[in-house]
Amino acid sequence: MEKQNYEKKAYETMKEKILNGQLRTGDRVPENTIAKELGISRTPVRRALVMLETEGFLTIESNRGAFVCESKVTVGKFIEMLEMLEVLTIKTMDKIETKGISFDPQHLYRRLSVMEGHLKTENSNGFVEEGWQTVFDFIAYMGNSYADIAVRKMGIDFLTKAPKEIILIPFHNGAYLIEQFLRMNELLRMKNFDKAETIVRELVNYFIIKTFR
Repeated sequence: MEKQNYEKKAYETMKEKILNGQLRTGDRVPENTIAKELGISRTPVRRALVMLETEGFLTIESNRGAFVCESKVTVGKFIEMLEMLEVLTIKTMDKIETKGISFDPQHLYRRLSVMEGHLKTENSNGFVEEGWQTVFDFIAYMGNSYADIAVRKMGIDFLTKAPKEIILIPFHNGAYLIEQFLRMNELLRMKNFDKAETIVRELVNYFIIKTFR
């Protein structure tokens, strides 16, 4: 096997361990263990570590080794985002119901129409960005500045720090996502809040399962 292939294998192996949570934020990357596991020398492993540092997955400290960064959106972090969005979305629905807040379904329909256009033209970046804006617009109904800031930060982190494999999960399941958003929107228009909340929980569970496949 060529040296370049050794580096690629080491890179892919360590990246997968980070993304699937085997190596967590703050963990020291076991350089020797990785080399033994792959049956290669430490040199290509070190080169792969530098590549991962460049991409923001790791920090390499002199005389201490390489450590997993918290700046990257790993699989575990993405699932935390999904769970937080579930809580905030349901709280927003509760606020709309209990406070009698006027809900405008047409605004979200327009957002979903834009998402549908991006899906048809295979514009993954546009689709994902519009999806986050759709979520942000809905959470704004809660009228809570802390929730607004939290969702805005999650969106920025996802779009700027998540690896491509994670960013593309919503896009690859775009037709289903739009379908569920439309169902939720219609249920809210009809003031059927219980069923709308069920849609949210099912949607989050669906994406958690898809993340591990």
